[in-house]
Amino acid sequence: MKIEIITTGDEIMSGVTLDTNFHWAAEKLMSLGFDLRFHTSVGDDEEAIIEALRTAKRRSQAVIVSGGLGPTPDDLTAEVASRFFGIPLELNDDALQMIEERFKEQGRKLLEINKKQAYMPKGSQILKNFWGTAPGFQCEKDSVVFFFLPGVPKEFKAMLEEYVIPELDKRTLGRNKFKSRMVKTSGLRESEVAERLKGIEREGVKIGYRPNFPEIHIRVSGYGDTEEKAEKMVSEVIEDIVFRLGEYVFSTEGETLEEVVGKLLSRNRLTLALAESCTGGLVAHRVTNVSGSSNYFERGIVSYSNESKVEVLGVPKELIESFGAVSKEVVEAMAEGVRKLAKADIGVSISGIAGPTGGTPTKPVGTVFIGISHEKKGTSSQRFQFKGTREEIKLIASEVVLDRIRKFVLNNV
Repeated sequence: MKIEIITTGDEIMSGVTLDTNFHWAAEKLMSLGFDLRFHTSVGDDEEAIIEALRTAKRRSQAVIVSGGLGPTPDDLTAEVASRFFGIPLELNDDALQMIEERFKEQGRKLLEINKKQAYMPKGSQILKNFWGTAPGFQCEKDSVVFFFLPGVPKEFKAMLEEYVIPELDKRTLGRNKFKSRMVKTSGLRESEVAERLKGIEREGVKIGYRPNFPEIHIRVSGYGDTEEKAEKMVSEVIEDIVFRLGEYVFSTEGETLEEVVGKLLSRNRLTLALAESCTGGLVAHRVTNVSGSSNYFERGIVSYSNESKVEVLGVPKELIESFGAVSKEVVEAMAEGVRKLAKADIGVSISGIAGPTGGTPTKPVGTVFIGISHEKKGTSSQRFQFKGTREEIKLIASEVVLDRIRKFVLNNV
């Protein structure tokens, strides 16, 4: 069964709103082994929506439509569906009752305009919305099933799982089982990853590359007669990927880099302290995005000015005067200073020139020093040269800091 998703709305076409419904639904359907073939986005225009429905009917056996079921004049989906199916709209008593109950629960007065949401093509099957006020509906034409769902993400997701997936399950008995996993890498460009994985493809397995700056993600999907067979094929390919890419792979289960670092610190009962200059607290932000980070993250200090480096971290003023704030000597003093100040196992520092101003011939924009200090392993640093906008340099610098922590723990603890 070929499946198509149509997302509607001027806000999507204008770029004001991201099409998160498609992103979520595609991953959900693909993970369950459904054959999602097409995706169409269309604005709030009757003729454009009808054309999208006609096209979908010609090439798909199941069509999922998102959006346009609200009470406002630009919510056109029900009217368009009525024209497309050649069936008049009628007031659905069950839909109206559901809407009245939702408004009563929310302590809101039901306005006449809200009753518009209870009108749907005659004979269509209502899809009750227990998560909002707009009911959906299901219709069939020439053996093609259409699902019309509200565009509010919470409601769309819940109703897709409640109604659409079970119906698709019934219509696709005997389909191939599907398994998918995400491998995440850091430190290589997409072309370098593809070159190292050349020839890794095999029957029954699909490999997709997803650049997610500054990382490269690899989606490995396997199809088989049984879930065990699909899982086995995926696992074998992932083992080969890890063998070929080595330490550049930081996750084979889709975790973020900060989650991986957090697990390593927790597993080894290590505490971390950060001293950030050019990243302005971005590394600490990423570390604390992980639930439970208080178990290993002791503190983060944004020592942006030279004075703060001296006064808070104890960096000797002479080092800054002699070598500059962006230097091996200063960044190592920062790492050691924050480690001792926090009484942490690992102190990590970063200082650099994010630009677009501030660069020199010897230290151009993108020059970044990262230091790591450990009581027994000593203190070291490394110089990097990044390119990009200010925001890109800050992001890739935070990525490298986290990856350096990961590798330090793996290689030294």
